Amino acid sequence: MPQRFEHCRLVGGRIMYLGRDGLFENKRDQSWGAPQAWDYLEKEGWELVSVVTDKDGHEAAYFKRPFSVRP
Repeated sequence: MPQRFEHCRLVGGRIMYLGRDGLFENKRDQSWGAPQAWDYLEKEGWELVSVVTDKDGHEAAYFKRPFSVRP
């Protein structure tokens, strides 16, 4: 079976979970200060994939981690 991943995006201190197929049905977007958000994602096993800057100069960081069924 191929590896499945869950994804999220961090803009400033706001974490937005990205997904389909009910992967994030129990997760809600979260907001912190930027340093606390980065620490949280690292502790939760998220891996930085890419940082993108939009036309207005705002950065969005994209993360992934292996999907596993959690109780």
